[in-house]
Amino acid sequence: MTETAPRAAAAASSTASAAEEARILILIRHARAAAAATDIERPLSDSGAAQAQALATALSMRVRSADLLIVSPAERARQTSQPIIARLAPERTLVEEDVYFGGGRAVLDLVRETGAGARTVVVVGHEPTTSELAAYLDGGVTDLGRRVSYGMSTANAAVLRVDSPWGALTGGAAQVIDFLTPDLTPDRAK
Repeated sequence: MTETAPRAAAAASSTASAAEEARILILIRHARAAAAATDIERPLSDSGAAQAQALATALSMRVRSADLLIVSPAERARQTSQPIIARLAPERTLVEEDVYFGGGRAVLDLVRETGAGARTVVVVGHEPTTSELAAYLDGGVTDLGRRVSYGMSTANAAVLRVDSPWGALTGGAAQVIDFLTPDLTPDRAK
């Protein structure tokens, strides 16, 4: 019986350690864009700018800060990231061409390169990469993971809990724990 207590304490310590080790990955589809001469130059529309602000507000209620923000070089993604930067004050922001040109594998490789000390990583990118990567990482384990596999609308964010180190992140190694959509409901109280 004396061994039971140390085992229980070790198990409790292991559970607490696992909770401390959990990381958050947020995969965002850029807000609604307007037309431009080329796809990469497309800026946010007026409604897209409102979406980006609303999403940043929702994100700041979900997470207090970000360690790393990885952004597509597309103008609409960079503009979507601005209110997020203002709200979450990431320690580092990287504009990476692979988010625009590379697809899910390239984005996953960027996330895997994140330093061990980072707890929250945010990626602002495009469809279908964001939903496909979220669904792949979730492995269809959660209802939200299955929901996100159908695609993400503009200014939507999949919030994933990652229990492994960033470098070991692979399919089925995360769970979609939240799915954020901006609230653009007009104030009708006036």
